[in-house]
Amino acid sequence: MDIIIKYRSIAEVPVFELYGSGGTVKKPIVFLYHGSMCRKEFILKQAYDLATNGFYVIVPDAFGHGERSRERVTDLFTAITKTVGEVDKLIDSFQEHTLADNKRVGIAGYSMGGCITFDYLVNGKKQIKAAVTIISTPVWTSIVDAFSTKERIQWFINLGILKREEDIVEYRNLAEKIQPINFYPSMKDVPLLMLSGENDNDAPVHGVIELYEKLLPLTKNKETLRYKVYPSNGHEDTMEMNMDMADWFKQYL
Repeated sequence: MDIIIKYRSIAEVPVFELYGSGGTVKKPIVFLYHGSMCRKEFILKQAYDLATNGFYVIVPDAFGHGERSRERVTDLFTAITKTVGEVDKLIDSFQEHTLADNKRVGIAGYSMGGCITFDYLVNGKKQIKAAVTIISTPVWTSIVDAFSTKERIQWFINLGILKREEDIVEYRNLAEKIQPINFYPSMKDVPLLMLSGENDNDAPVHGVIELYEKLLPLTKNKETLRYKVYPSNGHEDTMEMNMDMADWFKQYL
């Protein structure tokens, strides 16, 4: 099967669309989001593989990233929340599409893209039927803690995200206030698969486990909530993770 890759702008958001040629049946849609300080081109291989499994894959540039980058680096939480505010507009744009079925929509992402996925489950209109997070966490304070070494704080200052070293405390307080784990009941009953590396220091697996334990009692069908830890894996996705993502969407889309 040939995979078609198209570029266009939807509601002023640059995206790639990937889908298999041939056939007249509408394909389920999967929105796939990249990580922080990356761009849509960086996950084209993963999107291509997902498209070969029969999905209509949309890969947007997150707010402040890729073609939408600015002179000053966009901080993580602004990028997440602004991007989440666009997801439903993107879904709505496919209402009359001849090849993509916007009644069967999934959302997934890597690292920051996983944070976008978690946050959409809390703040979006829930126009999705399944979600997958990869090397990510709903506990955003753990992300800040991972970046709270002297060297990394100085890097944040150099990027313009922080003005001074003491600002990391306020940044962590913001993370604690808005992190998706605080609003976990909003995520119930959306089929959710969370894929984490055992040795991921940037998005520690304990946040995923905490969410799982909180959500499980609220979940009607326990099979629709899962997490998987990949031994010895750090903060990078693997072929196995991407295959597991495809299988999840095949089951729930």
